Amino acid sequence: MFGYIKVDSANLLGKEYEAYKGIYCTLCKQLGKDYSVFARFILSYDCTFYAMLGLDLAEQPPCFRQGRCRFNPFKKCHYAKIETEAFSLAAALSVISAYYKLKDNLIDSPWYKRIGYRLIQPFFAGWRKKAARRYPEIDASVSKMMEEQLNAERDPDCVLDMAAEPTAKMLGEMCALLTERIPLRKPLDAASVKRIFQTMGYYMGRWIYLIDAVDDYEKDKKHHNFNPFLLPDTDDSVGNMKGSLNHALSEALLSYGLYDKGRFDSIIKNVLCVSCVNIQTKILSDIQTTDTED
Repeated sequence: MFGYIKVDSANLLGKEYEAYKGIYCTLCKQLGKDYSVFARFILSYDCTFYAMLGLDLAEQPPCFRQGRCRFNPFKKCHYAKIETEAFSLAAALSVISAYYKLKDNLIDSPWYKRIGYRLIQPFFAGWRKKAARRYPEIDASVSKMMEEQLNAERDPDCVLDMAAEPTAKMLGEMCALLTERIPLRKPLDAASVKRIFQTMGYYMGRWIYLIDAVDDYEKDKKHHNFNPFLLPDTDDSVGNMKGSLNHALSEALLSYGLYDKGRFDSIIKNVLCVSCVNIQTKILSDIQTTDTED
């Protein structure tokens, strides 16, 4: 994943941050349990948030116990005591996404980087195969996203909406999958929550794709790489970038506003209302500075 969906720890209460860290550490442990100790290195904030959404839906609340970090035995961590599919889904999404990202890097990277990618590809392929057997719908969705993304970027008539659609659609499907796989707490209605989560995931996916494009804008412009804000007849001004990002993020928030809030509401709001906004502001201000200097 991209790494933009994370908390702003400075604006969280101590107990909220400890709960978030507990989810992060439990997902790390799940990756090691389901795939291998080396799979822990692909742990991401995005999939931690995905696991937290699943826990927020769940009927049984997580309780955390104290343990030791596998990588640093001197460091104390909190782990969820319950067995829940939220972590298994997030772990599967992590390894499958990492595998297809690696395949994409093998196409786009220079030859000297491809040597390293080739060496680790068998490990990623094995993890992906195991995850796909358990969750074929995740593998199918991510695989289709990568294929559609490649086709969109090669299309001479590609526009910004077309470029952002594959990621948006995939994350919408992944959020909807949470509502299908996890026993929902009362009084949630499965059909309504599925629509809400699919819409929220769709616009979060759109925002993630666009913020990544904005973050890479200067590099892509310099090296003549594909970027949706560099397409012909596309307004590449900072104002247009901000408007596109604000629209996606506000739609995600509007969708979440229809949801019957759960135990992690304050942390989810911190991510969507504080952290994403701060990340967006920082990246846009860097482009603004570069434009001013030019």
